[in-house]
Amino acid sequence: MNRYMTEISDTPEQPKSEEFDVFLAHNTADKPEVRTIAHQLKTRNIKIWLDEEQIPPGRSFQYEIQKAISLVKSAAIFIGLKGLGKWQEMEVRSLTTRCVEKSIPLIPILLPGVTKLPEKLVFLKEYTWVDFSKSIDDVQALNKLVWEITATQSSPQQQPSELWFNGDRLQQFQKALLSAFPTPGKLKQMVRYQLNENLEAIAAGANLSEVVSNLIQWAEAEGKLEELLIAARKENPGNPVLRKFDEQIRNS
Repeated sequence: MNRYMTEISDTPEQPKSEEFDVFLAHNTADKPEVRTIAHQLKTRNIKIWLDEEQIPPGRSFQYEIQKAISLVKSAAIFIGLKGLGKWQEMEVRSLTTRCVEKSIPLIPILLPGVTKLPEKLVFLKEYTWVDFSKSIDDVQALNKLVWEITATQSSPQQQPSELWFNGDRLQQFQKALLSAFPTPGKLKQMVRYQLNENLEAIAAGANLSEVVSNLIQWAEAEGKLEELLIAARKENPGNPVLRKFDEQIRNS
């Protein structure tokens, strides 16, 4: 591990509050395109961390990035025609560690002209990327990016929940919830914070699997299956099983 990485990982004072919705890691060569997307995100009330906006003159670039990485709720990795910049490569390593440790979204973004992830970034294939390859003004790509950052769609499809959750989808949903909330305490917290409900009052059970099954049955009876899914994504946006289920059900 190089000196830069050690300083980021072993910072003695790590702020506990998360102040930024997304960190925009990019090559300086791609700054114009990144500025355009940053502006579009701000119009959607997304609080971004962009170096030129957050680092005051005379401050240590390395130190400010070190602080920022501990304050973000998600990270966007921009990939342009010239690949990653030197600073961006170090940012990606640190952000990947943070995203894995804290279960927050890591979002690769393909900029115009880039149609696939570079081979040396093969590990990013594990994450769902956002494709601006055809146009920097692609509204559909922007909506997907906002969804990845916030776990709430900017223009959600208004389909009845029963059309989304049929067949074995309920069983898949149960597995996704068990993956995202592997303890009763975590599940109870999600239900309380995101749904404003008491888990014991709406979904009792002999074990966690049964509790989750009963929670889904409650949501189905109340017409709140989609609300439950959104609540789960907000509470644990980085869980890969839950994210994959969410994408499959919305794209079906």
